[in-house]
Amino acid sequence: MSRLEILKAYWGATRRWRNLSGAALEEFQHQKALEMTRWVGEHSSFYRDLWAEHDLTDWRSLPTVDKRAMMDNFNAFNTAGISKDSALEIALKAERERDFAPQIGGLTVGLSSGTSGHRGAFLVSQLESTAWAGTILARALHRPLLESLLHGERIAFFLRANSNLYERIGNGRVRFSYFDLMTPPLEAVSRLETLQPTVLVAPPSLLLALLKSKPRIAPRQIIAVAETLEPQDKTRLEEGFGVIVAQIYQATEGLIAVSCRCGHLHLMEDIVAVQLEPLQLEPVPQASPLEQPRFTPIITDLWRRTQPIIRYRLNDTVQLLETGQLESTPCPCGNSWRRLAAIEGRMDDTLEFLDLTGAVRPVYPDTIRRAVLLASPSILEYAAQQLIPNELSVQLEVAPGVESAAIASVQQSLKNELGRYGIRAARLSVTIGIPVQMLNVKRRRVTRLIR
Repeated sequence: MSRLEILKAYWGATRRWRNLSGAALEEFQHQKALEMTRWVGEHSSFYRDLWAEHDLTDWRSLPTVDKRAMMDNFNAFNTAGISKDSALEIALKAERERDFAPQIGGLTVGLSSGTSGHRGAFLVSQLESTAWAGTILARALHRPLLESLLHGERIAFFLRANSNLYERIGNGRVRFSYFDLMTPPLEAVSRLETLQPTVLVAPPSLLLALLKSKPRIAPRQIIAVAETLEPQDKTRLEEGFGVIVAQIYQATEGLIAVSCRCGHLHLMEDIVAVQLEPLQLEPVPQASPLEQPRFTPIITDLWRRTQPIIRYRLNDTVQLLETGQLESTPCPCGNSWRRLAAIEGRMDDTLEFLDLTGAVRPVYPDTIRRAVLLASPSILEYAAQQLIPNELSVQLEVAPGVESAAIASVQQSLKNELGRYGIRAARLSVTIGIPVQMLNVKRRRVTRLIR
């Protein structure tokens, strides 16, 4: 990957960010998607068979796929002739040996974290790596590249696994330093203080742990990745580090959203065409005014051909800023692309309770988060798990001396919030004490573990 190629990708991403909007953006997406579906239909036997009875020009109505379908049909799904066994062998060896340099057939191989219960392998070509690198530099650094090159950037990123995708971006003026999430905290802090990063990229749980360690660093920018960034954590991090905390919403399936310099999370409309499918639920009898419509993203990557992502249903729940909000408060950054209000997390963590009629009522993680955090200002940390429908176990970390009051407040708050859903007899257990979680495991504060 040459610097010239990355610069070309950077300027292309910058130009599209500034100029594409409205009808021009829709036409751009449509033409790119038509070009992609024609090519993929010729080169991926999986998609060719899936689309046999469908009109490819109506690409927004093509059948959806998901991670299970992709992995079950990996050999026919990808267009590079790479077998699932070969890809997983390379990826798993890299995980074991913590050496992420090896490739297969000139392709970068990666492994998703598998938090949904289904590990996924992904393949990325050098051309696709270049496009990704240029886009990240254009959208995530929040200052002109020439300024970054003049002053230099030292980017520290904490991730479960390194990748050729990250290593290839760096040069003498923009330097990437990988920190394994398995690095002991004291060693990580020492390295950070030596590096003095200008940009710090890490999961929110790791950023909070660093904040407690009080490293002597002053990054100009912090980017949260890999986990849900909850509002209270965003506030704590911004107050502690003194900078706006941005987000990158990226899955193995594509780059979905990136925060602008104003902190608003824009969908990357020129990279992926995102269809937001409303979650069809019965109306909540006395829903909190804070409740927002929720959607499942269905994405079509407009650039990746090695492992095509066409009408791919993510296992996520997101909230979108309403149209009225967008019209009345346009983003100060000047970009008109849609903005996400929140990434709630996985649909698998939607909880199940019985309402007064005996029907199962889905309750989203954000509802539980809000009920717990609004219950008491003394709550420092929490974890909620559901092992059995209609039951919920909540564990708290609170300030000393207020344990009993916090437990009572959380129980009452949960009872009130669930009551809005017509749920009156849920069994709630609230206790003090949170199990220690490894930093190399994605944090999920609200989890549904029903088998």
